[in-house]
Amino acid sequence: MRESGAPVIPVFYHVEPSSLRHGEALNDLEGKRKRTDETQPRYDPDTIQKWRNVLSSFADVSGYDLDGGKFNGDEGQMLDKVVEHVVKILAKTTRLYVAKYPTGIDDKVKDFETVIRQQHTGRVQVVGIFGLGGVGKTTLAKAFFNRKRSEYNRSHFLSDVRENAKSPLYLLQLQRDLLKGLTGSDQRIDNIHQGTQKLKEFLSSSLVLLILDDVDHEEQVDTLLPDRDAYCSNSLILITTRDRDVLRRSGVEDTSIYKLTGLATEHSRELFCSYAFSQPFPLQGFEDLVDQFLKACQGLPLSLKVLGAHLLGKNDDKSFWEDTLSQVHQVPDDIQKRLKISYDALHEKEQQIFLDIACFFIGEKRKTTVVIWDEPGCKGSSRFHNLQSKSLVEVDSNNYIHMHDHLRDMGRGIAQDKLPRRLWHPKDNIDEFLLQSSVITQVRGIRTFLNWDTDSHDETLSWYQRKSRALFGNWRMRLHNRLHNTCYHSPGIAAMKLQLLQTEGHLLERILRRVHSPDLVWLSWRDCPYSNLPSWIPVNNLRVLKVEGKVLKTLWQDRSQVPFQLRELEISGKVSKISKSVGQLKHLERIFFRYGSFQKLPKEFCNMKLLKVLALKGCSKLKALPDSFGNLTNLQSMALECMNLERLPESLGNLTNLQSMALQNCRNL
Repeated sequence: MRESGAPVIPVFYHVEPSSLRHGEALNDLEGKRKRTDETQPRYDPDTIQKWRNVLSSFADVSGYDLDGGKFNGDEGQMLDKVVEHVVKILAKTTRLYVAKYPTGIDDKVKDFETVIRQQHTGRVQVVGIFGLGGVGKTTLAKAFFNRKRSEYNRSHFLSDVRENAKSPLYLLQLQRDLLKGLTGSDQRIDNIHQGTQKLKEFLSSSLVLLILDDVDHEEQVDTLLPDRDAYCSNSLILITTRDRDVLRRSGVEDTSIYKLTGLATEHSRELFCSYAFSQPFPLQGFEDLVDQFLKACQGLPLSLKVLGAHLLGKNDDKSFWEDTLSQVHQVPDDIQKRLKISYDALHEKEQQIFLDIACFFIGEKRKTTVVIWDEPGCKGSSRFHNLQSKSLVEVDSNNYIHMHDHLRDMGRGIAQDKLPRRLWHPKDNIDEFLLQSSVITQVRGIRTFLNWDTDSHDETLSWYQRKSRALFGNWRMRLHNRLHNTCYHSPGIAAMKLQLLQTEGHLLERILRRVHSPDLVWLSWRDCPYSNLPSWIPVNNLRVLKVEGKVLKTLWQDRSQVPFQLRELEISGKVSKISKSVGQLKHLERIFFRYGSFQKLPKEFCNMKLLKVLALKGCSKLKALPDSFGNLTNLQSMALECMNLERLPESLGNLTNLQSMALQNCRNL
């Protein structure tokens, strides 16, 4: 294992390290015989000598000695330290998903590493990668991160900075995400200035590998990487961007900037053919067509991947290849229009799913979203899989949905002009479609929030941040006032069938009061201001419900409010009572409770026979699970973080489909 590079943790359990060094533990084996033949040794001398050499090599490796170390025979204390050690190793060895076919990436990583080695000075290194959209900057950064992260005490890959820094609220969340990724725990920060101070303190004292992916403004770098001169020596900061000037204005020297170009012809052919033919070379008779596609794609991995996947399964139809090539030639220099060729070929239902993902579901769990698109005779997972097979969406190893930013931007551009409409940009869409009572249109989904910080005069903020705060703050006041004045007195928007809604606070009611016959399928509601879910929320077709609220005490008051079609329920708040009616959720597959204050679960909870995933996190008052818990025979995953949980029911043994059970901080178990 040492030769393979795998980590080794020696644990000396009632064994002296010196005994291993001298091979004393194996002395007794040399004289033992096989039971069936007393004349033959049980183990041959060569095997025993190999064991002796291995044990001797580990005797000098720092490990955990139960008797001779600081544990004084305390097995529990030693076990805690071993687990802590293992968790740290796992944190360093968890690999980012790079690509289905990482063709040519090793050569790119080696080339990039050459730039880093040449510029290494023993101080903190800040390096950059720039290049065209779709050329593979994120792929290269992920591959490099996987290769190098074990050399640093702390590491973090911060994705989609450009997308997630469009407002001060999200920029603050990026600081929180970065601190959590580096420290391993949530860090409370109330404003950007406080986040900057905490980042400065941490980064100056730890050897870190940090990657900021897809940056488009130097202010983002300044906010996330304050006072770089004070960072720990030999730390490495990598920034990816489409704009070389962003790197220069961020203080990255020209000699530390790497321009990523497209793939070489050989690697382009291998990547394209892997998607088009499921093999790294063309089928006989397609060589010339493949060469023409390679010339048109100019080595851009995104174009090669999406167009290749678009042609998969069309090996018996050369005319389809020729028609596609003709469409590509009509838009020679516009990557988004090329990508739209694949979108246009989708079934209408699949197009709608693609637009839903681009506007609302990037970063969501796949299992959470596919149930939204279920229809009689066709599962949403089937249509989603078709999008995956065409490389229009990706799912990482943790089941989260991703989409390349070119595809995302293309989808959002289409959504702006296509019915039903999807409103996700807070600046003007809500004004246009919710506040004009004369508008008759269709809106499928809305994603909007009101809690922007309006203090645009804070001197600790940059010009970029103050401008953003002023923009969103003014919009907030305008929207708040107009909603307040109109939402209860104007007719609803007649043709609107709202199905997807993500919002906060009292804005939920104001939106729903304006909508004629909403048909919610997915509702995500943060800062719920009520003690239980109000009766005016339409729940008949609700499949996913996520609610967070500090004053939330129970879920619903009576049976008429039970969302019988619910597939996933996520509640974050000090819910003190779980209603017996929860047992009527016959279709529920996943349930998550965070910070609940309930002391027990009703026995009816165990009537949810289709439940597959259960997570109770921070539910500190729960002492026991129902005795009938074993009735949840479809349960596959269970995670409990309940410090006062005293026992698990005997019926736990009936959970024959259980694949994983995580118990964290269950101190009284």
